[in-house]
Order: sequence, then C-alpha cells, then structure tokens
Amino acid sequence: MRYLFVVFAALLAACGEEPLPTSTTQLAPEALKAHSDLFRKGVEKVTDGVYVAIGYGLANSIMLEGDDGIIIVDTMETEEEAREVLAAFRTLTDKPVKAIIYTHNHTDHVFGAAAFAEGNDIPVYAHESTSYYINRVVNQIRPIITARSMRMFGNHLPYGEHINDGIGPHLGITPDSQLYALPPTHTFKDSLSVNIAGLQIELVHAPGETEDQLFVWLPEKRTVLTGDNIYQTFPNLYTIRGTYYRDVKQWANSLDTIRELGAEHLVPSHTRPVHGADKVAQLLTDYSDAINFVHDQTLRYMNLGLTPDQIVEKVHLPEHLASNPWLQEFYGKVSWSVRSVFDGYLGWFSGNPSELQPLAEEEEARRMAELAGGRDALLDKARQALANQDAQWALDLSDHLMLLKPDDNVVKTLRADALRQLGEKEANPNARNYYFTVAREVADGLNPAFRTQMSEDFLATLPIENFLQAMPALLKAEDTLDENVALGYAFRDSNKQFTLRIRRGVAKVHTGIDDDVVATLDTTEATWKAIAAGIQSPATALAGEALDIDGSTLSAMKVLGYFEKID
Repeated sequence: MRYLFVVFAALLAACGEEPLPTSTTQLAPEALKAHSDLFRKGVEKVTDGVYVAIGYGLANSIMLEGDDGIIIVDTMETEEEAREVLAAFRTLTDKPVKAIIYTHNHTDHVFGAAAFAEGNDIPVYAHESTSYYINRVVNQIRPIITARSMRMFGNHLPYGEHINDGIGPHLGITPDSQLYALPPTHTFKDSLSVNIAGLQIELVHAPGETEDQLFVWLPEKRTVLTGDNIYQTFPNLYTIRGTYYRDVKQWANSLDTIRELGAEHLVPSHTRPVHGADKVAQLLTDYSDAINFVHDQTLRYMNLGLTPDQIVEKVHLPEHLASNPWLQEFYGKVSWSVRSVFDGYLGWFSGNPSELQPLAEEEEARRMAELAGGRDALLDKARQALANQDAQWALDLSDHLMLLKPDDNVVKTLRADALRQLGEKEANPNARNYYFTVAREVADGLNPAFRTQMSEDFLATLPIENFLQAMPALLKAEDTLDENVALGYAFRDSNKQFTLRIRRGVAKVHTGIDDDVVATLDTTEATWKAIAAGIQSPATALAGEALDIDGSTLSAMKVLGYFEKID
C-alpha cells in the first residue's frame, strides 16, 4: 500500500539492482568524448581560500576557507558523494564546517547536505523560496519526471552508450543512494550580506535556471560563484525531463547583474572555473547575448505568425556565438529553447487550426497505413528508411506502427534500431541518453523508474501537507463518479487534522475533520511519512499502536483503494 503521492522516494534513481547490460555500441561523436575532459576528477584551487571539487558527481561542490572554519557551497546529489568530496577537502584543511549555502534547489546541489554537517547543527543559507521547491519534490508529477530524468541522464546505460551528462560526468544516484537535504535556516528575498568564519559573503537572488537561483559574491577575493546560471555548454533553457517555463529573459538579466561585479574569478556549479576579469566579462556577455538572441528572435518570428516548427528552422546562433566553446550544445539546444519560449508566451497551440481538433492517434495511424498501401507496406517503408540511415523518418513511421500493433516484436526491434542510430550520431548527451534508454525500454522492457533510500530523519523535514496534497492527482476518477465520501487524518504528534474528500471524480484535502468522515486515521506524522515512503508497512503500524482507525476500517481501506498505487 505505497501510494504514488510518496514517490519522492523514486526521485532520480535507476531501476533495480541488476548490473547494466553490455553496450551495443561504442559510437559517439568525437566532440562529445572530448567534452568529458571538463570533468577531470579532483579539487582545484580557484584563489586563496576557494576550492572547487569537480567530477565527483553531476555538480561541483565548492569550499570557502575562512579564519576558523569552512563554508560549503552546494552539497552534491547523495550523501555518499558528499562524504567523498568532504574527505578530499579534508586533505586541505581540518577546519570545521561553519555553514552550508545552496545556490538553488536541484537534487544535485542539496541532497548530500547531511554528510557535510556530520551530525552537527549547521546553518544553511538559501533563497526564501528554496524550501518550497525542495518540498515540492513530493508532488503530483514525480513519477513521470523520474522516468524522464533517468532517460535524460542515462542512468541505465553502460559505458559506450553513456559518455557524460553534458554538465558533469554522471548523475550518481542509485537504488542504494542516501538523499538528505537539510532545510534552510537562514533565508532572504533579494540579497543578504553575512560574515562567516571571517569571510564577507554577499548572497544575491538571480533567477535563471531556477526561480530560487542565487549567486555568491566574495568581494574581497573578487570571486563569484554563479550556481547553474552559467556552465560550459549552451544553457538548458528547456530541459527534456520536463519543467515549468524558465524565464529566459530573466536569466539573461541575472547574467548581466553578475557581469557588473567585475569578478576576476568565476566558479560555476558545473564544469570548470574561469580566471581573468576581461575573460569573465566577455564570457558573461556572450552567454547573456546567446540567451537574448534566442528569446528575441523567437518572439520576432512568433509575431510574424510562424509556428514553432517553422521558427526552429529560422533561429540559429550567429557565428561569433555558435563558435564559442561555452555555447556548444552539450546540455541545452537552441531548437528546444525556441519551442520553450514559444510555449512560455503562447502555450501549446501553434496557431495552425488543424491542431484544434486533431484525429486520435490510433485513427491517424490507421489512415497513414492506408495511404502507404496497408500496414505491411508502411512497415516496409520504415525498414527502407532505416536501411538508408534515415533514422528520424523510420522512428516517425514506427510511431504509427506501434499504435496499430503495440506488441509486434518486429516493429519494436525496428524502433529500437532507429533510436540507436539517432543516439550514435547525437552529440547532445541529454538527447543521446534519451534515445538509448528508450531503445532499451522498447527492446528489453526496461522500466526507468525506481525508489532510493530515505531516512526517517529526512522525512521529518518534509511538511505532512505535501504527502496529502499530492493525493488528488492520483485519484482513479472513473471509480468514484458516484461517490461522495470523506476520510479524516488526525496526527497526534502535531495536532494537525485534515479531511480527504472524494466528490464524484474529484478529490480535495482541507484542514479540519468533517462530521461525515467514514473513519479517521489516528497516527503520527512520522508514521504516515514512513508508510508513504515504503519504510513501514500499514499492517505493522496497525498491529502496533502507531496507527489507529477511528471508525470503519473497511471503509477507510476502500477510500484509500481509490488511489493509484506503486510497487
């Protein structure tokens, strides 16, 4: 009885504990292979008292050494990686950790935090919205985001298929990983000036890749830590794992703000640092210009009435930007960014009226087969395209063939081969990893989702409201169209009470317990979170005193049975 609303436990992890399959290819663009040199593992000195750990996971972790302690900026994606980084930092100094700073909420920057704290009560600095975004990892779309993230980062792929992840060598999350983000204790809205361990530190809100993004300015060292607003690849103005619209104009403006500092050293949270005031200024200018160019030219063509497909053919970086080593498409892509900007301003409708009431996919597939002279003829066309190295056309045709006969192994093999052909030629790791992973899903039945390890201590930092408010998106509405039923929750440790109400296909959660609930679950927040995370079984909780049901147990189980479950 693990409900989908608790799938934070599945956050960005690989499926199962079996070894990765043998690679079917060693082909990869030479540029992508060479890109891996950016992630040479080790600790690099930036300037006196500033050190960056590179290549230990997807992101960097940065150590600032003060008079009587150190400050850690970004904490890796797992406790295991964080402990390895801390050990490397300990070869330079044994000063205690005085503070942790999160540049933003992403997994690879916060979930190793507990390892750096080493059981101590360490202040954690972040933007005021970071806690909200960290808590939101328990949300309505976590299962699909998890699956798409695993495809994008290539966690299921062996060497040869997986080369790197564009902004780092790999996302180091496995089913055995421990994830523990410490909640921020010191937050701010616009900026915060603090002195920690004798170091003067300026924290400035700089929305870009995320809304809560900040940069760290060390005025005495003329050093800026930019978070994820810049790294040595074209920026991920849109990520194919899926995300809310990233305001790219705001992103460019944040880079302009950083440039005005006149920094002599720039330390990104991915890839390697940059030195020299003129070089830093020019890099920030080019990066901001590239983002503005894509944004402004997309809007230009939108206003001329072009569709996203048409705009993609028009918008390409000018040569002075396209040739910049920091703007190669090893993470983001210009074409993906164009589509995101269009959608961010105008939404899903391109303006073409044929999109308003399109044929059902199955019907379109049937008619495509009819045009080709039947399904067998359509299959022959797909085979011919694949033989001619026209992999994209073969993949397009396989979309229709799969709809017509989903279990056809011949079509599955063709589709997987088309995906592999595309992956072998792709220099963008996100796209390459996605192609190869989906090929394994089609051919081998790979399931990209899974659960990681969560401690009860970490669960305690998450609001109980998150676990309940995500439930409505998991309601099996078709089973409840004639229902009007409510279930109460009473958490005896926090004295919080809620009602989960199902009303004719819609579920809602509100505070307080309604008079007409069929039963009330009387428990603690810790117990319910542990049940939700799969750490404790409901049967065990019921058998003891951790969970009581006030009212009809049968009715309570019936209500819970209306929600999707996960294995």
